[in-house]
Parts: sequence; C-alpha cells; structure tokens
Amino acid sequence: MQLLAKLPVIHAASVASHTCTATNASAKNKQHMCIPRQYFFLLLLVYFMASGPLQASPYKPQMAADSISYTSTCTGQAVSFSATVFAKANFPDTVIWNFGDTASGAFNISDDRTIFQPTHVYNTPGIYTVTLHVVDDFAGVFNLSTLVHIVAPVAINFGPDITTCMGDTITLSVPSIPGATYIWNDVGKTDTSQLRVYDNGTYTVQINGCTVTDTVGVFFSRIPQLELGANHNMCTGEILELNAASQNASYEWQLNGLVLPETTANIVTVSPGGTYTVAVDVLGCGIYRDTVVITYSNPLAPSFSLGPDTLLCPQQIYTLNASPAGATNYNWSIGSTQSSISVSSAGTYWVFVNINSVCEVTDTVIVSYRGNKQLDLRDSTICVGETLVLDADFGTGSYHWSANPPLRPDQDITDQSTFYVYKPAVYTVVAQVGNCVYTDSCTITYNDSLHYQLAPLKDTTLCLGEPWRLYVSGNANTYTWQDGSTATSFDVNTAGTYFVIATNACTTDTSTLHINFRVCDCELLMPSAFTPNSDGLNDLFRPLHPCKMSEYRMSIFNRFGQMVFTSVNPLLGWDGRYLGKAPVTGTYVWMATYINTDTNTRKNRTGTVVVIR
Repeated sequence: MQLLAKLPVIHAASVASHTCTATNASAKNKQHMCIPRQYFFLLLLVYFMASGPLQASPYKPQMAADSISYTSTCTGQAVSFSATVFAKANFPDTVIWNFGDTASGAFNISDDRTIFQPTHVYNTPGIYTVTLHVVDDFAGVFNLSTLVHIVAPVAINFGPDITTCMGDTITLSVPSIPGATYIWNDVGKTDTSQLRVYDNGTYTVQINGCTVTDTVGVFFSRIPQLELGANHNMCTGEILELNAASQNASYEWQLNGLVLPETTANIVTVSPGGTYTVAVDVLGCGIYRDTVVITYSNPLAPSFSLGPDTLLCPQQIYTLNASPAGATNYNWSIGSTQSSISVSSAGTYWVFVNINSVCEVTDTVIVSYRGNKQLDLRDSTICVGETLVLDADFGTGSYHWSANPPLRPDQDITDQSTFYVYKPAVYTVVAQVGNCVYTDSCTITYNDSLHYQLAPLKDTTLCLGEPWRLYVSGNANTYTWQDGSTATSFDVNTAGTYFVIATNACTTDTSTLHINFRVCDCELLMPSAFTPNSDGLNDLFRPLHPCKMSEYRMSIFNRFGQMVFTSVNPLLGWDGRYLGKAPVTGTYVWMATYINTDTNTRKNRTGTVVVIR
C-alpha cells in the first residue's frame, strides 16, 4: 500500500505485510514509503468549508509527530474530509470515518464504503482526533488519523463608522488569538489582528476562516481652506454673499461677536455691515475660523450686472464686462484688474468694482459650455438601389442640408436632423442648436457592378510538371479560392476544378476553371522487336506513343550499314522488307529525329530492333 497525504498531524498504524523504507535520514522529518503486494492507493485531505478548500498536494505520511501544527476552524461550520482510493475493485470493502465527536451521537461515524468526502459539524470547541479505517481484501487494513482544532467564533465589533481628519492614521483592531489567521479585505490573509488605515473605504475582517465578520466605514475629512476674502466697503443697497464651503462640516456664523440665528449653512448673505466670522467644525479635524469686515457707505449701488448665467458653444470665447457708473477699480476672481475679461473655460466668475473710490459693488456669473460634441457624417459607399440615412441629431434646432451636385429643390432643404440619400453626392449639413452652429460634410458613392477577371480565361491543359499560377484582378473587395485562401493568385499543382469567389459590398460572383495536365516532354516509345509474319499482330515497327511533333524522320539500317527503311510519318511503320524481299531475321539499328512542338526542342534518338520470323 502506498499512502500519500498532506495533513497537519498524521498518525499511521503499523500495517502487516508491508515493507516501509525511510526516505529521509532526519529524525524530525523522517518519512516512510509503504509498498503493498497489491495495487492500492489512498489520499486523505482535510479542508474547511467555511473558508474554502485547503489546497493540499500528495505528501508521504509522517510516521512520528515531533512537532504538532493545527488548522483551525469554527464551531457550527462544516469540516469537509476527502479521501481518494485507487483499488482493484471500485470500492474498498470497508471505509469508516470516526470524527472523534462522541457528543454528536450517530453522526460521529460514517461507515458507507462509497463515501470518501464526508462532512461533519462540530458544536463544541476542542481538539478532535479524526480516524479513517480502510479494509481491502487485496491491500489489507489501514488506519489514518489527524487532529482537527475547532474554536468558537470570535465576536468582532468595530463599532460605528469612523470619521477622522486627513493625514491621521486609524488603527482597526480585533481580538488577538494566538495562531489565528486574519483576512482583511484590503490586504488579504495575515497573522496580525490590527490594520492601519490611511484611505477612505469600507474595511472587513474574517478570523480563522469563520464566516463571522464585521465591517466598518472609514472616512477622512479634508482640512478646509477657508478664505472669505478681503475686507470690503460696499455701496448702500449692494448684496454680498459669503461662502465657507467645506467637506463634512457644520457652520456657525457670527456678526460682531454675536451668533447669527438660523445661519448653519455654508453661505450667508451680508446685511448689515460689520465683522463677520465663520466657525467651521470639520468632523474629525476640529474647528476652523475666518473673519472679514464688511462696511456700507452712503452712495447707492449703481445698476450693475455681469448678465445671466451663460451656456456657450464649444471653443467659444465670451467677454464679461463690468462698467457701472463711477467705476474706478476692478478686482476679478481670476486676478485681472481690467474692466472686462475674456472667458474660454467653464467656471464661476465674480468681480468687485470700486465706485468713485468710496464703496464697492459685486456680481457673479456662472459660465458653462455645451459638451465638446462634433458632427460626424462619415463617407460611405452603398449599393445601387439602396437608401442611406444621414443623421446629424444635436437636439432641438434647425438643420439645413445640401448636396453637390444639387438634388431636386424639394430634396435640397429640410429642417429635419436626418436626411435620406438616394444618389451619390457630397452632402453637407448646417445645424444650429441654440446659439451654436455646427457643420459637417460627407461623400456618398455608389458601388459599381462587380468587375473582375480570372486568368486564364478558359479551361486549360498544361504540361505535366509545368508550374502554373492563376491570377484574379478587378474591383472586388475580397477574393476567396476553393481552399479558403484569399490571395489574388493561386498556384496550380494538380489537375482539377478551381474556382474563385469575388465579393464586394454589394455583389458576390464565382468563376470556375478546369485544369488538366498531359505529358509534354515525351519520349518516343519504340518496340524492341516485332514479327512481320502477316498475322495482323505486331507486323509493323513504328512509334507506339507518338508525341506532338514536327520534322519527324526515322531511318533503319541493317548490319551492313545499309538503310533498309526511312519515313517522315510516325504513323507509317516498317514491315521488315528490304527492296521488296521478305524480312530477314536479325538485329537492326534505328535512328529518329523530331521536334517536340510542346517544348520546341529537337530530339535525336537511336536504338535497335530485332526482326523475328
């Protein structure tokens, strides 16, 4: 038997009929390998459902426990055990799990021989000995045990959410348990029960893999940058608002040292003049104060306004003008001291205007910009007979469409944001939405009929071994050959049917060619003997497989060098006669010359032929 397992503590009973050999000389880490007479393999894993399976890998069992380590889990939560058995039969004869929890009664034992992954719930903290008893007719009896440490869930309470000042450090703490593991959502698994927090967020901790958790929100308040501005001498009747906006704060306003009733917002309207003080209590940071002195002079405030809040078009430059009667000095929010400023970005703009060097008036305006959206009419190609819809919808407004070359008058102008295209042209739209004007153009073309050509143009017979390439050209977008390739050429190596599919945006067409091969550079096949006995069989000597040739001539000579036959027609053969006399048995020499018309090469061939009577 071979047992492989990775467990906190393993006790292995001695097994008869097995040879166990130490594989490590160290007493502390001594390991044994037990090899059975028959095939049997068992792997025991222990993992905990509460925190997910404990990843274990095969490991030789320790025969002695010099050091003890525990894996903890919690009462009331399932511990899952796993054993993998490989035996000659589907299942061993006996598989008994003893969870060491007698208080659980009948649930303490699992004796179903088909169950290798039982679970057990421990309701009382403690250390339990879990034993697996396996009996197999081929492998014998084996017992394996391990210790499981069960702990009671620890109560976790962070308390209420925490708010502190930016720059401070918050330490979250939970009960410290020797040997426990802590899983913080911000850092993962650790052995510390404390976590230092520097950023806003929600923090959760889990102890010992238990599902008992607690969550706390941590918020860091920003330190306010109070700035009520410089002291001002306001003209009678002028209205001024002071703003002390801060994050996560409460407000108290005072006038000349007395608390202003019902002024707990961040904005207060100045009336009458005096010394205004704001106390901003920022949660977690403390109280911050600022003071400004506002006085009113007798002159009435002249009529003055920067105008209403304004919505501008993208990239539009806007001028703010501050020129009330008697204006002598200007102080803008952007630092300018001119009577007007040019605005090119969104924001809140204010100005203080000094009137006759006696008092000040002020006004504020909010400048916003429409989104930096642009018209996007795209060039397109459509098929003949199709209709394309151009869309320039920017919202409620007026739209003017035109085409070049012009269409019929009733199609040339419309107040709709969409336009239907029936003909190729350059289309332009001018859209006015509010006080913004947008324009764009696009070119619409029609896709011509599909034009392409496959070369060669007709079925072709090629010389065997001759390299050949098919080509396709035209206005198609894609070409697809019979094998799925998409190049504009295709190499032909074998006879067969070849086709290409040409496709554009509107049309698909297929062209097909049949390619055959034949032997072009052929050799004359001449018989080595013949029997000119007038029996109608093998009576003539001539080429058996005439090639395509020209300028053919064959001559035959007897052993004396006399030419006994000559011919310029490959279909005309020698019947063995010479000067009209009957054929004479013997060996004759033949010589042939011709031009191969496929390759345009001259061939000279010689050989012998035997006349048999």
